[in-house]
Amino acid sequence: MAALPSAILLVVALALQGPAELRVPEVIKVPTPAALPRGTTIPVQLLNKLSTKTLKEGDGVYAMTIFPITLNNEIVIPVGSSVKGKVTVVERPGHVKGRAGLALSFQTLILPTGWTIPLYASLAGASDAATTTEGKVEGENTSGEDAAKVVGAVAVPAVIGGVFGGRSAARAGAGIGAAAGLATILLTRGKDIVLDKGSTLEIVLDRPLDLYDL
Repeated sequence: MAALPSAILLVVALALQGPAELRVPEVIKVPTPAALPRGTTIPVQLLNKLSTKTLKEGDGVYAMTIFPITLNNEIVIPVGSSVKGKVTVVERPGHVKGRAGLALSFQTLILPTGWTIPLYASLAGASDAATTTEGKVEGENTSGEDAAKVVGAVAVPAVIGGVFGGRSAARAGAGIGAAAGLATILLTRGKDIVLDKGSTLEIVLDRPLDLYDL
């Protein structure tokens, strides 16, 4: 039998030794999913002025975070992150009664790195206006001022009529004053809500905010 070539013998010898030691490549570490819980408060600063006198539903709201938000001892929302929202409710103050009302919601968070995250948040508080437990900004009650307008409008004509024409003229003057006061109220609205650029807002997460460890 002819001798086998040395190359073939080498292959056979290696095969008889069995498989070489298997080495599993190091697994690439995948960031652990995490989420900020529902109810987390995020302080922001307004970048545009909001007024119930000019706003309409759907108008944009732009803000910037002013305090770092952490999760597991890591900053996940740094200062200077952008927040975009919209106006969901606008209520002008009434002529006779009723306060102005304003509600906001927030849909987008953009980190300084450019990473854009869907956001589900609503307003929890404002530095320049009162906020209800439902997250609605409420204007001032001007009913006391309206009453003062009526009293003032009644008093002056009544006094003038009393001086120059006696009781009858005073009563007539009072009637004229009452009519003038009522007309003033009917033609004048109450105070609008104004949140100036730079106002501080607190927004609260309505749903958990899904994140990855940074």
